[in-house]
Amino acid sequence: MRELSDKSATLIPAECQSSPARRVRVAHITTGHPADDARILYREAAGLRELGFDVTVHGPYPRSAIVAGVPVRPIHKPASMAWRLLSATWRGVQAARNSGAGLVHFHDPELLLAAVLSKMLLRKRVVFDAHEDVSLLLLKDWIPRPLRKPMAAIVSWIDRFCTRRVDGVVTPTRLLEDRYKGVAPRTRTFVNYPASAFLRERDQAWAPFPQRRNEIVHLGTLRLSRLQFLMDVAGQFLRRHPDWSWTFVGMHPPVLRAFEEGVPAELRDRLRGLGKIPHIQVAELLCRAKIGVNYHTLDSRQIQVAIPLKVFEYLACGLAVVTTCVPLLVELVQDCPAVVLSGESLAEYAATLESLASSERLREHSHTARRFSDERFNCQAEARRLAALYQDILGRHQTRE
Repeated sequence: MRELSDKSATLIPAECQSSPARRVRVAHITTGHPADDARILYREAAGLRELGFDVTVHGPYPRSAIVAGVPVRPIHKPASMAWRLLSATWRGVQAARNSGAGLVHFHDPELLLAAVLSKMLLRKRVVFDAHEDVSLLLLKDWIPRPLRKPMAAIVSWIDRFCTRRVDGVVTPTRLLEDRYKGVAPRTRTFVNYPASAFLRERDQAWAPFPQRRNEIVHLGTLRLSRLQFLMDVAGQFLRRHPDWSWTFVGMHPPVLRAFEEGVPAELRDRLRGLGKIPHIQVAELLCRAKIGVNYHTLDSRQIQVAIPLKVFEYLACGLAVVTTCVPLLVELVQDCPAVVLSGESLAEYAATLESLASSERLREHSHTARRFSDERFNCQAEARRLAALYQDILGRHQTRE
């Protein structure tokens, strides 16, 4: 992995490190994510801004603001999901037109048509960011079951039609990039490593191991089935270890309500749940804990092409990690002593967690985790890789014109 990061640095055109980059105006547009989404704002936009690009983010946000040094311009997000999807193309094209940017980076499948229209009608250079495999739309809980397969088929067709016509496609994993090679004119992977702003907060919030609480953290969204599994693990562990606590962070409101209804009365003071918190505040919370957990079953099609970014943030903040064997994640962390791989059954996962929490090496794992993260997972290298894609797109068009 280190070799890949070093190699990526050689792809950076000289223009990205000199004054011409400062004249490149880029707009990132989203209608489905909040404007301060960690990938969009903190990793990509802020990373590009550090390289000298003039970047703005347009998306759902309460007001115009400067966040992490990046100007944010609000886009209204309709309360109705149906209207959000139906109006996305118009709202995306309008944002692209108002941005004044020469290159526009779109972030939602619902904005694929907006990307193509912005290129055709507004003569913009356009990039599409495939945060996940759009063919897996049928797995979304909010879509009525009878409509999932037809909607997935329609979205997949739109995806193929549009990505052939944009200037480039960005993905979070190499397997997703492989899916678009031969379809999109250019592809690039931008892995969701911890952002520079996140690491700066980590450095300020860092607590030495002896000052940390005996706390286990799960970071990120959960489906109800995974929540129930982890609550079973947590209940079993906490009853055996009265000096430990467990916190779930980042649950959507319906899942958070289910959690609150399901917490045993005798564990309420040690088994806690939180909704979404600002991305930068996550570092402070993690730097007080000792273990991070990740659980995905491999029968999920989505996890076959995804990397749970929470594991990168656990390691950066000095947490030892228990995780199931997610294929792309294992490739990156299999030689990290602070990461313990577990089977998927309740008995296996609980036993692995028990062993790690009782290990005499837990303190050592805290230092190993941070060092491993700092050496291997470089978000700025990913930003330079994205900058190289932009320069390739802009350079070729400038040559033709």
